[in-house]
Amino acid sequence: MNKCPARFLPLAVAAMALVPALGATTAQAQDFFAPPGPPGQEWLTLDLGGIVNRFNSSVRVNGESHRGSDINLENNSLDRNLSSFEGALIWRFLPNHRFDIRYYGAKRSGSRQYDREIDIGDSTFPLGANVSVQSKNELFAANYRWSFWRTPQVETAFLVGLYGGTFKYDIEAVGISGTAANTYHKSVSTTLPLPVLGFSVDWYIDPRWKVSGELAGMKAKIGDIDGHAYVAAATGEYMIWRGLGVGLRYGWTDINADLTKSDFNGNIGAKTNAVSLYAKLVF
Repeated sequence: MNKCPARFLPLAVAAMALVPALGATTAQAQDFFAPPGPPGQEWLTLDLGGIVNRFNSSVRVNGESHRGSDINLENNSLDRNLSSFEGALIWRFLPNHRFDIRYYGAKRSGSRQYDREIDIGDSTFPLGANVSVQSKNELFAANYRWSFWRTPQVETAFLVGLYGGTFKYDIEAVGISGTAANTYHKSVSTTLPLPVLGFSVDWYIDPRWKVSGELAGMKAKIGDIDGHAYVAAATGEYMIWRGLGVGLRYGWTDINADLTKSDFNGNIGAKTNAVSLYAKLVF
């Protein structure tokens, strides 16, 4: 009987170990491409895609003894419409309990010559001042959902969470008063977490189609932040296979907060209308 040469023995052992792994991978692939199963049974979902936002936003920087002017960022030549990456993760850790987090970022810049007097910090700039603003924001929503009513077709949940993110502004202003030039340059940034309460509804039309909606918001004062966050969304999803689907989402947000922090004394306002298109990976 022929024996395996000693130098081929490690390869034979590796091949024997690889056979079960290939079998498991094949089974996972078959499960991924299988027809969609009963809805609401997934334990982890990952949404990856793009978002197109339409902004209506503002920022105000107060001085130590002076209230600044509200700067409408879109009127200051920042893009009103912007597309960027968006991602979301939904973890169903118990049948009636879910945790989800959603994220996207936006970076814009623009400048404008003002036809009126404008106050930034403790400085007042006369007619004709040029103001440049760069805005870099990273927005997130993190929610816990408890499904208090659940059937094979409908799932209704209470939610409690946080909405906000990091807001960074680089503001530069130059104005001429007589023969003297007045300049201002300041970078301000803050983290803005605002609590929300609300509810969501998922309608499983069939194993492939789902329509969802949510409404949440709250006005609160937390330390040196006094403001509100209101959120509404509507979503439609279609499952191609058990592990892959596509979705279309419309979202509306309204954030406004007064801040009295040492590094940012002022106001942030951000209203958005957004449409998201994404791929849905289900595990």
